[in-house]
Amino acid sequence: MSETLEIVELGFSVADAEDITFKFDGSDLILQFNDWQEKKVVVKCLNTLGFKFQNAEYEISSSERFDSCHIVHHSKWLEEHIKQGETWGNESWSHYKLNFNASGIVEILCSQLIKT
Repeated sequence: MSETLEIVELGFSVADAEDITFKFDGSDLILQFNDWQEKKVVVKCLNTLGFKFQNAEYEISSSERFDSCHIVHHSKWLEEHIKQGETWGNESWSHYKLNFNASGIVEILCSQLIKT
């Protein structure tokens, strides 16, 4: 099955955000950035299996927006983690793709994203 994207509302906007930083403690990822109103946003990604950042934009689907948060359904990246035994059964896992316009793309595999 091919990957598809769904735009999701996570309680924050990534449109025109900047100053993206990461802190990873081996389990949870803390993502921080300044939103379009220059307010600091802090997001905790629980049980993070993987994350990546890149400046270059790319799309998985023509329905994708470059200023929005998405969940990637049928994620090949997540499937590889499951296949290699990197997940555990009592959690539900998601592949998030956060498109920050001109500030890059952040992708995260985790069990939950929480705005703190």
